[in-house]
Amino acid sequence: MSQQSDRESPIEAQRAAPPVFGNQEAMPMVSHAPLAPAEGGGNLIQNKYAVLAALFVVTGFLGLPLLWMNRNFSSTERLLWSIVVIIYSLILIGITVFVMWWSYRQIAM
Repeated sequence: MSQQSDRESPIEAQRAAPPVFGNQEAMPMVSHAPLAPAEGGGNLIQNKYAVLAALFVVTGFLGLPLLWMNRNFSSTERLLWSIVVIIYSLILIGITVFVMWWSYRQIAM
């Protein structure tokens, strides 16, 4: 057995040939087409009720970019809903802080 240097690999890797299906010239190896959203995904993002549900149930103020990307809201509606969602999120954060403070006070007694 001979000793190998650091530059030599004990295992030589080889690339496998791609599978051949039909006419290779008709099938490009790499597609440069842009990725399309999943079926129905684009419609859901543009749905007013789905965006509002996401804002109030799931994301809070972190979902505001979703609101501003929706073309179905007017600028006035976007501004109004943004203010409402921020106030709603701050109230939820305040309730959470109050519950944590109250729980800590109960444990500390």
